[in-house]
Amino acid sequence: MALALCATAHAQSDYPNQAIHLVVPFPPGSTSDIAARAVAQKIAGPLGQPVLVENRPGANGALGMQAVARARPDGYTLVVGSVSSTAVPAAIMKTPPFDLLREFQPVAVIAGTTLVLMAAKEAPYDSVADLLAAARKAPGSMTYGNSAGLFLLAMESLKIQSRTDFRAIAYKGPGDAANDLVGGRLSVQPDSLGSATRLIQAGRTKPLAVLSGKRTSAFPQVPTMQELGYKDFDFNSWIGILAPAGTPEPIVERLHREIARAVAADDVRQSYVAAGMDPVSMTPTEYRALLARETAKYQRIVQEAGIEKQ
Repeated sequence: MALALCATAHAQSDYPNQAIHLVVPFPPGSTSDIAARAVAQKIAGPLGQPVLVENRPGANGALGMQAVARARPDGYTLVVGSVSSTAVPAAIMKTPPFDLLREFQPVAVIAGTTLVLMAAKEAPYDSVADLLAAARKAPGSMTYGNSAGLFLLAMESLKIQSRTDFRAIAYKGPGDAANDLVGGRLSVQPDSLGSATRLIQAGRTKPLAVLSGKRTSAFPQVPTMQELGYKDFDFNSWIGILAPAGTPEPIVERLHREIARAVAADDVRQSYVAAGMDPVSMTPTEYRALLARETAKYQRIVQEAGIEKQ
Protein backbone atom coordinates (compact mmCIF):
# COMPACT_ATOMS: atom_id res chain seq x y z
CA MET A 1 0.00 0.00 0.00
CA ALA A 2 2.76 2.43 0.99
CA LEU A 3 4.70 1.65 -2.18
CA ALA A 4 1.60 2.23 -4.31
CA LEU A 5 0.94 5.60 -2.65
CA CYS A 6 4.57 6.64 -3.15
CA ALA A 7 4.41 5.65 -6.82
CA THR A 8 1.20 7.65 -7.30
CA ALA A 9 2.66 10.70 -5.57
CA HIS A 10 5.81 10.49 -7.70
CA ALA A 11 3.75 10.22 -10.90
CA GLN A 12 1.85 13.37 -9.94
CA SER A 13 4.97 15.34 -9.03
CA ASP A 14 6.66 14.17 -12.23
CA TYR A 15 3.68 15.22 -14.37
CA PRO A 16 3.85 15.49 -17.29
CA ASN A 17 6.57 13.13 -18.47
CA GLN A 18 5.02 12.26 -21.84
CA ALA A 19 2.85 13.82 -24.54
CA ILE A 20 -0.65 14.97 -23.61
CA HIS A 21 -3.50 14.11 -25.98
CA LEU A 22 -6.24 16.73 -26.33
CA VAL A 23 -9.27 15.26 -28.08
CA VAL A 24 -11.51 17.61 -30.06
CA PRO A 25 -14.80 15.81 -30.77
CA PHE A 26 -15.50 18.04 -33.78
CA PRO A 27 -13.88 18.46 -37.22
CA PRO A 28 -10.75 20.50 -37.96
CA GLY A 29 -11.56 24.17 -38.42
CA SER A 30 -14.53 24.11 -36.05
CA THR A 31 -14.75 26.70 -33.29
CA SER A 32 -13.78 24.10 -30.69
CA ASP A 33 -10.80 23.07 -32.82
CA ILE A 34 -9.57 26.65 -33.21
CA ALA A 35 -9.88 27.29 -29.47
CA ALA A 36 -8.13 24.02 -28.58
CA ARG A 37 -5.17 24.45 -30.92
CA ALA A 38 -4.41 27.95 -29.67
CA VAL A 39 -4.28 26.72 -26.07
CA ALA A 40 -2.45 23.47 -26.87
CA GLN A 41 0.35 25.32 -28.61
CA LYS A 42 0.66 27.78 -25.73
CA ILE A 43 0.78 25.30 -22.83
CA ALA A 44 3.20 22.83 -24.43
CA GLY A 45 6.22 24.96 -23.54
CA PRO A 46 5.50 25.49 -19.83
CA LEU A 47 4.49 21.84 -19.43
CA GLY A 48 7.64 20.67 -21.18
CA GLN A 49 5.75 18.13 -23.30
CA PRO A 50 3.91 18.27 -26.62
CA VAL A 51 0.14 18.66 -26.48
CA LEU A 52 -1.27 16.73 -29.43
CA VAL A 53 -4.67 17.78 -30.73
CA GLU A 54 -6.70 14.84 -32.06
CA ASN A 55 -9.95 15.39 -33.95
CA ARG A 56 -12.49 12.63 -33.29
CA PRO A 57 -15.77 13.93 -34.71
CA GLY A 58 -19.01 12.00 -34.70
CA ALA A 59 -22.46 11.86 -33.06
CA ASN A 60 -22.37 15.59 -32.27
CA GLY A 61 -19.29 15.16 -30.11
CA ALA A 62 -20.38 12.03 -28.27
CA LEU A 63 -17.75 9.72 -29.78
CA GLY A 64 -14.81 11.80 -28.62
CA MET A 65 -16.38 12.47 -25.22
CA GLN A 66 -17.00 8.77 -24.61
CA ALA A 67 -13.45 7.86 -25.59
CA VAL A 68 -12.02 10.25 -23.01
CA ALA A 69 -14.48 9.18 -20.31
CA ARG A 70 -13.02 5.66 -20.65
CA ALA A 71 -9.38 6.84 -20.67
CA ARG A 72 -7.02 6.48 -17.71
CA PRO A 73 -7.42 9.42 -15.30
CA ASP A 74 -3.75 10.33 -15.39
CA GLY A 75 -3.85 13.74 -17.08
CA TYR A 76 -2.56 12.50 -20.43
CA THR A 77 -5.94 12.34 -22.19
CA LEU A 78 -8.19 15.39 -22.15
CA VAL A 79 -11.21 16.48 -24.16
CA VAL A 80 -12.57 19.78 -25.41
CA GLY A 81 -16.21 20.06 -24.42
CA SER A 82 -18.64 22.51 -25.99
CA VAL A 83 -22.14 23.26 -24.74
CA SER A 84 -23.56 21.05 -27.52
CA SER A 85 -21.47 18.06 -26.43
CA THR A 86 -21.91 18.43 -22.66
CA ALA A 87 -24.93 20.15 -21.10
CA VAL A 88 -27.25 19.86 -24.11
CA PRO A 89 -27.13 16.04 -24.46
CA ALA A 90 -27.66 15.71 -20.72
CA ALA A 91 -30.90 17.68 -21.15
CA ILE A 92 -32.38 16.48 -24.45
CA MET A 93 -31.46 12.79 -24.61
CA LYS A 94 -33.40 9.95 -22.98
CA THR A 95 -30.17 8.07 -22.39
CA PRO A 96 -27.16 10.39 -22.59
CA PRO A 97 -23.99 8.65 -23.82
CA PHE A 98 -22.23 9.55 -20.57
CA ASP A 99 -22.94 10.94 -17.11
CA LEU A 100 -21.43 14.39 -17.47
CA LEU A 101 -20.81 15.30 -13.84
CA ARG A 102 -19.82 11.79 -12.72
CA GLU A 103 -17.59 10.70 -15.60
CA PHE A 104 -15.66 13.93 -16.15
CA GLN A 105 -13.49 16.24 -14.10
CA PRO A 106 -13.82 19.86 -15.30
CA VAL A 107 -10.43 21.53 -15.76
CA ALA A 108 -11.00 24.96 -17.32
CA VAL A 109 -13.36 26.99 -19.48
CA ILE A 110 -11.33 28.60 -22.25
CA ALA A 111 -13.75 30.46 -24.54
CA GLY A 112 -17.29 31.59 -25.05
CA THR A 113 -19.19 32.80 -28.07
CA THR A 114 -22.29 34.90 -28.40
CA LEU A 115 -25.30 33.65 -30.36
CA VAL A 116 -27.00 35.95 -32.87
CA LEU A 117 -30.49 35.64 -34.36
CA MET A 118 -30.35 36.41 -38.10
CA ALA A 119 -32.69 36.78 -41.04
CA ALA A 120 -31.87 36.86 -44.73
CA LYS A 121 -30.94 40.32 -45.98
CA GLU A 122 -34.09 40.48 -48.13
CA ALA A 123 -36.45 39.20 -45.40
CA PRO A 124 -39.45 41.48 -44.76
CA TYR A 125 -38.63 41.88 -41.06
CA ASP A 126 -35.87 44.00 -39.53
CA SER A 127 -36.49 43.36 -35.83
CA VAL A 128 -37.72 40.67 -33.46
CA ALA A 129 -41.03 42.55 -33.20
CA ASP A 130 -41.43 42.38 -36.99
CA LEU A 131 -40.51 38.69 -36.97
CA LEU A 132 -43.05 37.80 -34.30
CA ALA A 133 -45.75 39.85 -36.02
CA ALA A 134 -45.13 37.85 -39.20
CA ALA A 135 -45.24 34.61 -37.21
CA ARG A 136 -48.60 35.51 -35.69
CA LYS A 137 -50.08 36.40 -39.08
CA ALA A 138 -49.14 33.02 -40.54
CA PRO A 139 -49.01 30.44 -37.72
CA GLY A 140 -46.83 27.44 -38.51
CA SER A 141 -45.15 29.04 -41.52
CA MET A 142 -41.97 30.30 -39.85
CA THR A 143 -38.94 28.01 -39.90
CA TYR A 144 -35.38 27.80 -38.59
CA GLY A 145 -32.56 25.31 -38.95
CA ASN A 146 -31.68 23.02 -36.06
CA SER A 147 -28.14 21.71 -36.45
CA ALA A 148 -27.18 21.96 -32.78
CA GLY A 149 -29.31 21.31 -29.73
CA LEU A 150 -28.53 24.75 -28.34
CA PHE A 151 -30.24 26.41 -31.32
CA LEU A 152 -33.34 24.28 -30.68
CA LEU A 153 -33.42 25.22 -27.00
CA ALA A 154 -32.97 28.93 -27.73
CA MET A 155 -35.79 28.95 -30.29
CA GLU A 156 -38.07 26.89 -28.05
CA SER A 157 -37.49 29.42 -25.29
CA LEU A 158 -38.46 32.20 -27.72
CA LYS A 159 -41.60 30.28 -28.67
CA ILE A 160 -42.60 29.85 -25.03
CA GLN A 161 -42.06 33.48 -24.06
CA SER A 162 -43.50 35.04 -27.22
CA ARG A 163 -46.34 32.51 -27.64
CA THR A 164 -45.57 32.11 -31.31
CA ASP A 165 -44.65 29.11 -33.40
CA PHE A 166 -41.47 28.29 -35.32
CA ARG A 167 -40.85 24.94 -37.00
CA ALA A 168 -37.44 23.33 -36.61
CA ILE A 169 -35.90 21.90 -39.78
CA ALA A 170 -33.11 19.40 -39.11
CA TYR A 171 -29.68 20.01 -40.65
CA LYS A 172 -26.38 18.15 -40.38
CA GLY A 173 -24.42 21.34 -39.74
CA PRO A 174 -24.86 25.09 -39.25
CA GLY A 175 -23.30 25.85 -42.64
CA ASP A 176 -26.10 24.07 -44.49
CA ALA A 177 -28.72 25.90 -42.45
CA ALA A 178 -27.03 29.25 -43.11
CA ASN A 179 -27.03 28.57 -46.85
CA ASP A 180 -30.76 27.88 -46.79
CA LEU A 181 -31.37 31.02 -44.73
CA VAL A 182 -29.55 33.11 -47.35
CA GLY A 183 -31.46 31.30 -50.09
CA GLY A 184 -34.81 32.14 -48.52
CA ARG A 185 -35.67 28.58 -47.53
CA LEU A 186 -35.58 29.39 -43.81
CA SER A 187 -37.28 32.30 -42.06
CA VAL A 188 -34.72 32.91 -39.35
CA GLN A 189 -31.60 31.31 -37.92
CA PRO A 190 -29.55 31.47 -34.71
CA ASP A 191 -25.80 31.10 -35.18
CA SER A 192 -22.52 31.69 -33.40
CA LEU A 193 -21.01 35.16 -33.60
CA GLY A 194 -18.12 34.09 -35.85
CA SER A 195 -20.35 32.56 -38.51
CA ALA A 196 -22.96 35.29 -38.18
CA THR A 197 -20.37 38.05 -38.57
CA ARG A 198 -19.08 36.64 -41.86
CA LEU A 199 -22.59 36.45 -43.31
CA ILE A 200 -23.66 39.87 -42.05
CA GLN A 201 -20.51 41.63 -43.25
CA ALA A 202 -20.93 39.98 -46.65
CA GLY A 203 -24.39 41.53 -46.89
CA ARG A 204 -26.15 38.16 -47.00
CA THR A 205 -27.96 38.30 -43.65
CA LYS A 206 -28.97 40.87 -41.05
CA PRO A 207 -28.96 40.61 -37.24
CA LEU A 208 -32.25 40.84 -35.37
CA ALA A 209 -31.09 40.23 -31.79
CA VAL A 210 -28.32 38.92 -29.59
CA LEU A 211 -29.41 35.74 -27.82
CA SER A 212 -26.77 36.02 -25.10
CA GLY A 213 -27.09 38.17 -21.99
CA LYS A 214 -25.10 41.17 -23.17
CA ARG A 215 -24.56 43.06 -26.42
CA THR A 216 -21.59 42.25 -28.59
CA SER A 217 -18.98 44.78 -29.67
CA ALA A 218 -19.21 43.31 -33.19
CA PHE A 219 -22.75 44.72 -33.54
CA PRO A 220 -23.19 47.20 -30.67
CA GLN A 221 -26.48 48.51 -32.08
CA VAL A 222 -28.19 45.10 -31.94
CA PRO A 223 -30.26 44.60 -28.75
CA THR A 224 -30.29 41.52 -26.57
CA MET A 225 -33.45 39.51 -26.07
CA GLN A 226 -33.43 40.56 -22.42
CA GLU A 227 -33.47 44.20 -23.48
CA LEU A 228 -36.49 43.40 -25.63
CA GLY A 229 -38.33 42.11 -22.56
CA TYR A 230 -37.58 38.39 -22.65
CA LYS A 231 -36.75 37.47 -19.07
CA ASP A 232 -33.61 35.42 -18.36
CA PHE A 233 -33.02 34.90 -22.09
CA ASP A 234 -29.32 34.04 -22.16
CA PHE A 235 -27.83 31.44 -24.50
CA ASN A 236 -24.08 31.24 -24.90
CA SER A 237 -21.88 28.65 -26.51
CA TRP A 238 -18.86 28.01 -24.29
CA ILE A 239 -15.86 25.75 -24.70
CA GLY A 240 -13.88 24.06 -21.95
CA ILE A 241 -11.38 21.30 -21.25
CA LEU A 242 -12.26 18.23 -19.19
CA ALA A 243 -10.37 15.21 -17.90
CA PRO A 244 -11.66 11.75 -16.96
CA ALA A 245 -13.18 11.59 -13.48
CA GLY A 246 -10.63 10.58 -10.88
CA THR A 247 -7.78 12.62 -12.32
CA PRO A 248 -5.63 13.63 -9.32
CA GLU A 249 -6.26 17.13 -8.02
CA PRO A 250 -2.61 18.28 -8.30
CA ILE A 251 -2.65 17.40 -12.00
CA VAL A 252 -5.97 19.19 -12.54
CA GLU A 253 -4.60 22.25 -10.75
CA ARG A 254 -1.41 22.24 -12.83
CA LEU A 255 -3.37 21.98 -16.06
CA HIS A 256 -5.79 24.70 -15.02
CA ARG A 257 -2.98 27.05 -14.07
CA GLU A 258 -1.21 26.71 -17.41
CA ILE A 259 -4.44 26.88 -19.41
CA ALA A 260 -5.54 30.05 -17.60
CA ARG A 261 -2.19 31.67 -18.40
CA ALA A 262 -2.54 30.66 -22.03
CA VAL A 263 -6.03 32.13 -22.35
CA ALA A 264 -4.77 35.40 -20.86
CA ALA A 265 -1.94 35.69 -23.41
CA ASP A 266 -2.37 38.46 -25.98
CA ASP A 267 -1.82 36.24 -29.03
CA VAL A 268 -4.36 33.67 -27.86
CA ARG A 269 -6.90 36.38 -27.06
CA GLN A 270 -6.39 37.94 -30.49
CA SER A 271 -6.88 34.61 -32.25
CA TYR A 272 -10.09 34.02 -30.30
CA VAL A 273 -11.52 37.45 -31.06
CA ALA A 274 -10.69 37.01 -34.76
CA ALA A 275 -12.69 33.77 -34.73
CA GLY A 276 -15.68 35.36 -32.97
CA MET A 277 -14.88 34.00 -29.51
CA ASP A 278 -14.34 35.66 -26.15
CA PRO A 279 -11.48 34.42 -23.95
CA VAL A 280 -12.96 33.03 -20.72
CA SER A 281 -11.28 31.64 -17.64
CA MET A 282 -13.00 29.58 -14.94
CA THR A 283 -11.66 27.40 -12.17
CA PRO A 284 -12.57 23.68 -12.10
CA THR A 285 -15.13 24.40 -9.37
CA GLU A 286 -16.69 27.24 -11.36
CA TYR A 287 -16.76 25.09 -14.48
CA ARG A 288 -18.54 22.26 -12.65
CA ALA A 289 -21.12 24.73 -11.34
CA LEU A 290 -21.64 26.06 -14.88
CA LEU A 291 -22.24 22.56 -16.24
CA ALA A 292 -24.77 21.80 -13.50
CA ARG A 293 -26.54 25.15 -13.88
CA GLU A 294 -26.79 25.03 -17.67
CA THR A 295 -27.94 21.41 -17.70
CA ALA A 296 -30.72 22.25 -15.24
CA LYS A 297 -31.77 25.28 -17.33
CA TYR A 298 -31.96 23.24 -20.51
CA GLN A 299 -33.90 20.48 -18.76
CA ARG A 300 -36.48 23.07 -17.67
CA ILE A 301 -36.87 24.30 -21.25
CA VAL A 302 -37.28 20.74 -22.54
CA GLN A 303 -40.02 20.13 -19.96
CA GLU A 304 -41.82 23.45 -20.50
CA ALA A 305 -41.72 23.14 -24.30
CA GLY A 306 -42.81 19.51 -24.26
CA ILE A 307 -39.82 18.49 -26.36
CA GLU A 308 -39.69 14.75 -26.89
CA LYS A 309 -36.32 13.49 -25.75
CA GLN A 310 -34.23 11.81 -28.42
